[in-house]
Amino acid sequence: MPDTVLPGVLSHPGGVQVSGQERTFLLVTAEDHSPITAVVVVLHGSSQTGKAVRAFSGHSFDHLAAAGQIAVVYPDGLKKRWNHNDAANNTSDDIAFMEALTDQLHARYGPVPLVMVGFSNGGQFLIRLVHEMPGRLHGVGIIGATLPWAGNSSFRDNYEPLPILLVHGTHDLVVPYRGEGWFRSLFGRRRGPSALETAQYFAARNGITTEPSSTVLPHRKESGRTSVTLRRFQQNGCPEVRLYTVAGGGHVVPNRHRKAIIFAGRTTQDISVADALRDFFPVLGS
Repeated sequence: MPDTVLPGVLSHPGGVQVSGQERTFLLVTAEDHSPITAVVVVLHGSSQTGKAVRAFSGHSFDHLAAAGQIAVVYPDGLKKRWNHNDAANNTSDDIAFMEALTDQLHARYGPVPLVMVGFSNGGQFLIRLVHEMPGRLHGVGIIGATLPWAGNSSFRDNYEPLPILLVHGTHDLVVPYRGEGWFRSLFGRRRGPSALETAQYFAARNGITTEPSSTVLPHRKESGRTSVTLRRFQQNGCPEVRLYTVAGGGHVVPNRHRKAIIFAGRTTQDISVADALRDFFPVLGS
């Protein structure tokens, strides 16, 4: 039946069997049943579900589906979490889930490009997927997540260069822009890599050795006390890495349809992650 939130799209609950357990997801497509040419998978944050991050992001990813030819998928983590690290308490085999999900999507739509986006814990899990699930992703978008501390990850690296888009707010109190555990570092404790260091890591992993360019995006009045700077790591023959730094931004998914609750911090209007994805990945249209 037609989606009640955004006209022009259809919602389809789905599932896939993993280790004898059904793992669930929500599939969103255009109401006009146009042929699917690409898929976007959106991974929710901790304590969320696929449905929750869909609303939290202002249904902005649904607009990709509404335009036609894009399927958007919102999977559900077990107990509202993703196993972003083998050493984590959550021992669910989420890698197997993502492999089974991508297999099902390709069986349904053919070998279309698949772009995956992750927010917070979903972004952390996506960092793991970049290293452990080669050959299945066209590119990724990481929102409000950074690399783990050195030596604090147990995932393996099946090396494959990929275009990477990162978005992070400087006033993110859940995953600080300066690195996981940054506040504790004020008291002599170690911190994790910052958002910039995370972008630099992926640039180096892609073989990029040149310095990034930097551009301040046009400011919208409704963005208030936020601004966005785009750093582009580019080199011929190497997949690009982009980092959007949201000065004054919180732990949110930037979009132009819904502001996050005040406790999450400010939601800028200078960038929409869905629009940034469409600009970065030509397979998503323009």
